[in-house]
Amino acid sequence: MALQAKKNKRGSMPIIPNQHGAWAMLIIPFLLGMLAAKPNWTHLWLAAAWFSAYCGSFAFLQGVKTSKYAAYKRAYLVWGTVLLVSGVILLSCRLDIWWMGAVMLPCYLVHIWFAKRKNERHFLNDAVAVLQFCWMLIIAFEVGGGTAWSLAWRLCAACVLYFVGTIFYVKTMIREKGNKNYYVGSVTVHIVAGATVGLLLSPWLALPFGLLFFRAVWMPNQRVTIKQVGISEIAFSVMTAFSLALCI
Repeated sequence: MALQAKKNKRGSMPIIPNQHGAWAMLIIPFLLGMLAAKPNWTHLWLAAAWFSAYCGSFAFLQGVKTSKYAAYKRAYLVWGTVLLVSGVILLSCRLDIWWMGAVMLPCYLVHIWFAKRKNERHFLNDAVAVLQFCWMLIIAFEVGGGTAWSLAWRLCAACVLYFVGTIFYVKTMIREKGNKNYYVGSVTVHIVAGATVGLLLSPWLALPFGLLFFRAVWMPNQRVTIKQVGISEIAFSVMTAFSLALCI
């Protein structure tokens, strides 16, 4: 994910990541995986571990990028403690899922590599983050005791396609605005995503994914602010999450 931290008014680094676009990827796959199985109390500990792991890793990658680890020591302490407590309780309930968390470690090494080079906005880094976040859908499904694995994997694939399309789209709106290659890539990915998701889950998903396609085609040619892009993405994320949830 793209990483950037700013000091608050008191001059200290915030312990809550300010990358608002990442929250959809943090939440949506988790909720879909949980709903596709059966919500239970173990999901609370999984959510706490997942949230704290993200926040703590964000702070650590900022330290890697800036070499100012001491500036984030409060975040390390807070999120490290939450992760330790929630992780121990989670594994005491479901020790068998330890390997599912370990699968994410290679992805994290990729993030460290890009952070060291101060190139964390690279498309490959973002794409790896999408795979990492969407894997949480499978973990949440397993924790919920789900048995419809075909559905879980299809939902996971739909999330990957949606978020990869969003990466392309956001780049065409901000950092790569006016870049024809990114624009063509964005439009193409949205066409593939709509067709694939329609085949994997339900033809009626062509409607919400059609709106996403229209967004990818039309919006890059409009004059909008970064704030407006962010607000609209919240609405599109909610729409997509709700649409996929109806397929469960």
